[in-house]
Amino acid sequence: MFHPDFFRQPGGVFSREVLLDAAAHAVRAAPNEACGLVRAGRYSPCENVAADPTVEFEIAPVEIGKAFRAGDLEGVIHSHPGGPWWPSRTDMVGQIETRVPWAILVPGDDGAELACHWGGPRPPVFHDGLHVPRAFLHGVSDCFSLICDHYAEVIGHPMEDCPRDWEWWVNPKTEGGLYLDNLEEWGFEVISTAPHEYAAIARPGDVYLMSIRSKVPNHGGIYLGDGLLLEHMHGNLSHREPIARKLKHITHWLRPKGV
Repeated sequence: MFHPDFFRQPGGVFSREVLLDAAAHAVRAAPNEACGLVRAGRYSPCENVAADPTVEFEIAPVEIGKAFRAGDLEGVIHSHPGGPWWPSRTDMVGQIETRVPWAILVPGDDGAELACHWGGPRPPVFHDGLHVPRAFLHGVSDCFSLICDHYAEVIGHPMEDCPRDWEWWVNPKTEGGLYLDNLEEWGFEVISTAPHEYAAIARPGDVYLMSIRSKVPNHGGIYLGDGLLLEHMHGNLSHREPIARKLKHITHWLRPKGV
């Protein structure tokens, strides 16, 4: 029912017809980034007015303004010639600001492929009591988004998305990095940094952090109880995993304040 590649398949405002038109535009525009709007179920190509359209895109404010005033803006599509197949931090910020779903296409010799879409309906974390596996896609379907979706669906504790670039942890701007720097905003606190101490206070729904070839925590997941974690590593489908396999690598355990 829910395909692991949900975010790489047509759906919602990004119908096959819309994507076909956008793909043709992306091929014509390459090596520049193509961009356009989904308005009332149709793809409307726009001029890329960015200073360097080979590395970024910008739609003239007047074009987006027309769509907002008409009330028919349903989505934004742009291309990444040569990749990457995931949104940049700037893309994520733009999606949040427009409040409509976005999609990325990657043009090639045989047309353009849908890299991903995000900002719209998301598959559930659990269905009929079982975890719904999802493919890894940085910024769209990764460890952080799994934590966000779990807390919204299971705990009823919504978390704000955090725009981020791939490998943000290689040169972190702070000593804490994305996870530790945003604890206050998300309403979390560190409850333990010691595996043996945590074993005595563990609760389902606790968040764990790990530092994988990084000076700051750059990976996280959920403790489900009964010795199981909800995990989503790069290159793998999200899945349940025994805590014993990861316990010695975990650096922090988090929990919402007051819980």
